[in-house]
Parts: sequence; structure tokens; C-alpha cells
Amino acid sequence: MQDEHPPIRGMADIELLESIPLEQRSDVWNVYELIKRGASIDPDKAAFHCLERGSPEETPHTISYRQLVARVNQAANLFRSLGVGANDAVAILLPIVQQNYFALLGAATAGIACPINWMLHTEQVTALLKATNARVLVVLGPTPGFDIWDKVAGLRESVPGLRHILQVKGPGGSSEPAADFDVLCNGRSGDRLEFERTIAPEDVAIYVHTGGTTGTPKIARILHRAIAYKCWAYSVLLEQGPGQTTFAGSPLFHVGGIVHRTLGSLACGMTSIVLGPMGFRTRDVVKNYWKLVERYKVTELGGVPTTLGALANVPPDANISTLRPYAMCGSAGLPARVAKYFAETIGVRILSNYGMTENTATICLPPRNGEVRFGSSGIRFPYTRVRTVIVGEDGAIQRDCEANQIGEIIISGPGVIPGYLDESLNAKLFFEGEWLRTGDLGRLDPDGYLWVTGRAKDLIIRSGHNIDPQVIEETLMAHESVALVAAVGRPDAYAGELPVAFVQLKPGASVEGEDLKNFARSRIPERAAAPVDVLLVDPMPLTDVGKIFKPELRSRAAKLVYGELVRSIAAAVSEPEIEIVSDPIHGTLVLVSLLRTVAIDDQDVEQRIGSALEGFTCAHRIIWRQPQIA
Repeated sequence: MQDEHPPIRGMADIELLESIPLEQRSDVWNVYELIKRGASIDPDKAAFHCLERGSPEETPHTISYRQLVARVNQAANLFRSLGVGANDAVAILLPIVQQNYFALLGAATAGIACPINWMLHTEQVTALLKATNARVLVVLGPTPGFDIWDKVAGLRESVPGLRHILQVKGPGGSSEPAADFDVLCNGRSGDRLEFERTIAPEDVAIYVHTGGTTGTPKIARILHRAIAYKCWAYSVLLEQGPGQTTFAGSPLFHVGGIVHRTLGSLACGMTSIVLGPMGFRTRDVVKNYWKLVERYKVTELGGVPTTLGALANVPPDANISTLRPYAMCGSAGLPARVAKYFAETIGVRILSNYGMTENTATICLPPRNGEVRFGSSGIRFPYTRVRTVIVGEDGAIQRDCEANQIGEIIISGPGVIPGYLDESLNAKLFFEGEWLRTGDLGRLDPDGYLWVTGRAKDLIIRSGHNIDPQVIEETLMAHESVALVAAVGRPDAYAGELPVAFVQLKPGASVEGEDLKNFARSRIPERAAAPVDVLLVDPMPLTDVGKIFKPELRSRAAKLVYGELVRSIAAAVSEPEIEIVSDPIHGTLVLVSLLRTVAIDDQDVEQRIGSALEGFTCAHRIIWRQPQIA
């Protein structure tokens, strides 16, 4: 990997990077060699400072790069001794504890790592273990505050291919010595790998489940080459290097937490601060955030949009001068108000990227030295291609969009997965064999900046949880009074979206929306997917061919949210009217119509409404109506 970090100002600099073939950009193309190369920079340097409570007062458990490589060797050797081959999966069901890193990296070295969202229900975990044909499961043992072990204690009979279940002793928890992951690792060599394996760049490194943390997840096959490519790209586009220190607070079952926050940092020899088993959700982390920056001289401000939104309400109470002037944020929508706060008050520009699991994380990123365009996802990664296209009713591409014309976003490049593990899901994944369908809508401006304007698919994204609406819909359809149901995302200033359901009752049926909400919440295992509201509607909006018309329902849900907010500010004198309209530039626009009267201060009301709506990702416009003369 080359060390130069040229300025990134726009597309011309991306194209300049592409003048050198990608194959010459890195000297290693698999996870194990990436870690070893990062460790070789300074073997005795801290790879991780691990905290249990996310407190600046506690003494961390520090893991050097030398110790990290030894532990990865031990884990890989252990897995091989348990029968894991190059094409076998090791499932990992752990929160953010140090053993999660050892297991993840060791599994990708011996075979294929398969990290699983530990918050999933037992049936969903079982389905993933079966789908990946996992041979070994590394799981948190009985630990206060976690029910992970309870989910899998009797699971072996349900997954015949699962040969070994290894326990990790969590904080204040316990484990069985014969199955203790640490104890078993200690019995293997840490000096070297005890087996021969040539890892090809096109080998699968990690299975990452996607398409919903609820419902039936799709399993993406993440390649070693794709990970190495992204590690190079992050190092150049974000100027990552051994002098940087970052927070490790993102889940290790999410592609961003795996590739950017973990492998990208380790490949560069950076130091990471592990914030506790719950990561950024660890209690008091937001309250302690600035003091942690000072204590560990953190250089990269980090966090998902919800974390940053909460952090925007915590004024700095420490020396944060070590922070660099920019940092990458996860791809869920970041309100412009929050981005402006960090840029203007904290002095850190948030580079809100656009990415997806099927592209091994990031697709586009605002250029660190380029023009600030709040609301844009920036420009494409080098060697990655992005198009917006018009798709016909026959499902084929009709043409590419013109500049600033909204169309479906499709991509190609070295980060794109070869497909899902279940081949039956791949039929509609690609256009023309190489162009991945993102399912998102957006526009490219004349300078190559991507503006994501909506989703062609129905996925609901709540604070990083990808929720399949079918889970909510199938649950409510089981109610005896329900005839039709549709679940959509409702805008939320904190979570991005919250799931709500619209229900049409059967003729003659009578039930309250609150009762239906409680019915759904009692039956949906994943708390994030439980609808926050159930709204009765009659009739349900349908298309000409009788399908539920979800764009209309999303508009209704948004109108309720924005209408309530605007009325709380201006209802007394201005008779606000809210419309959700299509816009050729923004995709969706909140149109606020206010009645001009002598009792209202136009400028003050506009400022207050604008400030409130900046908390959302949707663009808005305020217009004034003249009072009718009798």
C-alpha cells in the first residue's frame, strides 16, 4: 500500500488515482496479510485499548499489535483443529469484546467468518447457521445483561452441521472450561499458522447478512480482494495511517464496523478504543465522549448518525484539539443541521458516505478537500463506477439519466460482491451481468456528486437497523380483524425512520390502532422492528393493478410528522398546510404553506420552522398565502 495521501478535491483527483492500475495499489490481497502488514509498522504499539464501561476513568486492557497477531494465529489454528476448512464458516455471536476481533480475523484466515447480529431471535440465528452451514459457533457465555447464551443453549440439535460451540466469558459472566474460547486458544501456537493455506484474492472472507436485521436476511459473500481494495481506498481518501486513533464502537456484524472501523484501521497500524460491549450504545459513552477524546488523543471523530445527533447536544468539556478536521459517518441519513453543527462548532466536517453491504461498504464519499455540499453523498470511490438509469416496465435499462435527473442507482467495481450465498436471490441483483442494483433512487450532478433521493425498495432503516416491512405486515395479517396492511418508514429526527403500519380492517370489524400496535409488538421478536404506531385507513390506496401503493402511505406518514411539528410552532396564527411533493432535484420535498397575517412575524416563523425541519433529512420549502378578502 502506498503512503501518499494526495488532496481529494473532486472527480479529477479520483480519475488521477485511477491512472495507476488497482493491482499496483496494494502488495497484499487478503485479510490475514493486511493485519500482519499493519502490525509490522510497530509491533509493540497498541492495536486496541479495551474498555468495559466506556469511561475515561477506567484502566483499559491494552492489546499490542504483536499480541493481536499471536491471538489471530491461535484462533485460526484452533478453528482448523476443529475441522474448519477454507470453505467452512465459523459463526460469531458476540457483542464488542476483544474475543470478537480474534475470532473474526482468525475465522477469515482459517475459513470464512460469519458474524451474526446477537440481537436476533433464536429462530433467525438458527436460520443463519443452517444457511451458512457453520461448523463452529463462538458465542458469549452466560453474562449479566445479555441473553445471548439463552438463545443458543439448546441450539445444537436444530443445526446438525454445527460441530462445536465455544464460549466467551463476558464481563461478570462465566463459561465452561472445556468449551472456553480463550482457554482453547491458549493451547494453540501464536507464533505461526499450523496449517498451509494460500488465500486467493477472490476467496470469500466473510459472510455478512443483509437485507434486514428482521425477516429472512440475505447473506452477502465478501471477498478478500474487495476488503483489501477498501482498506487501500480508506487510507487514501481519509488519510489513515499509524498516527491515527479512532473509536471502535460499531457492531462487528455490520459491514461498516467490519471493513472501515476494524480492518481499515488495523491495516494502517492505527489504534482503536473499544468502548465496551455495546459500542456507541454503551451507557454514558455520549456523556463521556469528549473526555475520551482527550484521554486517548483520538484523531477521528466517529459514530453512527444517531450517536452524532445525540453528541450534538453535549458541548465539549475537554481538550479535543487532536481531532482532525473531517471524519466519515455511516450511510444512514445525517440531518444537515447536525452536519452543520459539527462543521461550525466542533470544527469537524462530517463526510456522510453512501454505501451498502453488497459493495463491501462505501460507494461514494464527500471529498475531504472539496466543496461542502450538505445533503450529498459525495463522489464515487476510485475504480468504482456509479450510474443513474431509467428502468422500463420490462425491468431493463432504457437509458442513463441526464445530470440532476433522478433514476435508479447502479454500481460496478472491485467492491461489488459476486452474489448472495443463496443463488436463487441473484437473478435480479445485477443489470447486464456486472451492474449491481442498489434499489436506491438518486441523481448525479454535473460535478459527479451523488444525491440519494429515495429508495426503490421498501426497506425501513431505523438507527442502522434494516427492517424488512414484511415482518410487520405478516404479523398484523394474523389478526382476525385485519384485511390489508402495509408497513412503511416514518421520518424521525433521531432514528432516521421509525416503522409504522397502515391497516384496513375487514368489513364489520372494530379494533383500535393501539390494540393492533400492542398485538404486533408482543409478537415481533426484534424490538427495533415493532411498529411505533398503527394507523387505520379505509380504503387502502391501491395501484391500478390492485397492489398497495406504498409511496402514498409514506407521504401520509411524513405529512403527519411534519404537520404536527409545524403546527406546534405556527398553528396559532398562520393556519399551516403541509404537502409532501415530488421534486426533480430533491426527490421529495416538504412544502409548508402558511397564512400571512398581521399577527405573525414572517422571518421569525420561517427561522423557527426551518430550524426544526433541519433535524430531518428531507428538504423543505416555506411559502406564504395571502388572506382571502371577504
